Amino acid sequence: MKNRGVSIALATLLALSCLTSCITVDNTLGSALVPTNQDITIRTATIDLPVGMKMADSLQTSILQSSTIGSIRSDQFGLFRSDAAVSVTAAYDSIIWGKNPSVHSLVLSLALDSAQVVDPTQRYIPQNIYVHRLKKDLDSTMVYNNSITAADYDHEVLTTGGVVYAGGESYAVNLNPKLGEELFRIPMATLDSSELFMKAFKGLYFRCDDPLEGTEGGRLNVFDLSSSSIILTYDYDDDNGDRKRSSATFSLGAYFCVNVSTSGARDLETDDAIDGIYAEGLCGIKPHIDALRLRDLMDSWAAANQIPKGNLIIAKATVSFPFEYYGDYKQFDYYPRSLYPCQRTRGDHKVFFSPIDEINDDTLEAGSLDRSKLCYTSNITFWLQDLLKRDRSKITADDDLWIMSTQSSYSSYTGVTSYYADYFYYSQGCLNGMGDVRHPELRLTFAVLK
Repeated sequence: MKNRGVSIALATLLALSCLTSCITVDNTLGSALVPTNQDITIRTATIDLPVGMKMADSLQTSILQSSTIGSIRSDQFGLFRSDAAVSVTAAYDSIIWGKNPSVHSLVLSLALDSAQVVDPTQRYIPQNIYVHRLKKDLDSTMVYNNSITAADYDHEVLTTGGVVYAGGESYAVNLNPKLGEELFRIPMATLDSSELFMKAFKGLYFRCDDPLEGTEGGRLNVFDLSSSSIILTYDYDDDNGDRKRSSATFSLGAYFCVNVSTSGARDLETDDAIDGIYAEGLCGIKPHIDALRLRDLMDSWAAANQIPKGNLIIAKATVSFPFEYYGDYKQFDYYPRSLYPCQRTRGDHKVFFSPIDEINDDTLEAGSLDRSKLCYTSNITFWLQDLLKRDRSKITADDDLWIMSTQSSYSSYTGVTSYYADYFYYSQGCLNGMGDVRHPELRLTFAVLK
């Protein structure tokens, strides 16, 4: 019985082997249906990325009811400063002064939203904040960091008493009473119209002292103007001739607020960032990729690898910007949260910096700070494919990539997340240069039609 069982088992195995050996795989099946010029092979390549550094001139810095005032000096980036020009409008529909009004007090109050430093010991340093009268109308054409010059505000300081601010939750200071007296003389029809009033009163200009020459540090103060105000307290005669006291509130930045920023990093501009690449927030120095130069590099790469450019299909393209860890995890507190390729776009006679379209796809690399890999990685697949298809003579500086910090906002009403160049937060980052062992790279996954 035992031998019979073994025989049955062997017979079963033999039958199974016969069944499987009868199944053949024809790898040519369907090949006749694929044209020979569409036979696809997937490949990868890594190309050294040419990177320079440029200043982001004409960066949009008009932010509704938010002003950044302060300055920071560092050895690598020089002096960065931000002033603010803000509109002033009545908080109510109408104001009635009464008879014989006179100023009792005029108080400016600013509410702090956040403080930005690159050295934590500088968080509560004293700073002198000065208030001036604007001489230039604020309108929709003034949206850039360089929209206003020193000639556009009166250099007389309007604050009275102390002007020192130490970084607390609010800053309050008395303004010159003559501003209140000026308000009394403005016609009521003008006072009750925000548009007319802004033309009559212009607005205010805020600035801060620079850090002492030869010293590093400083602070940028971001004030929430929606919680800030100017309160004019005044005395007047009522209908019975009795002296009464009342107050009027004026809003700041309800219509216009422009941050006027400058960076001392212009000397770092270069076409080839060999020894290091600096990424500074707001209008500061940025990694920059010349589109025409990259196109020529890709053409040379394709020719060297005998790849007909017309047969090249980019499946994925990413740019990576590595950096080093220097032993202090706090260095990342001041690095940009993200760095993503942006382009200068023009519309309605204005210039904007906008992220390329790939950022809208949440399945693609969006340039987030990767602390584990010590790298920023961004997807540029569609941008690069389009660059390769275009006539070389049609490529301009507007096709260049500016590697900038980006922000996003989600609308619960539309369910849409919008991305934009960050013109709110200041940051500093030191990335590896083209000459470093870990250097910027363009990584490709591609196919070539045969």
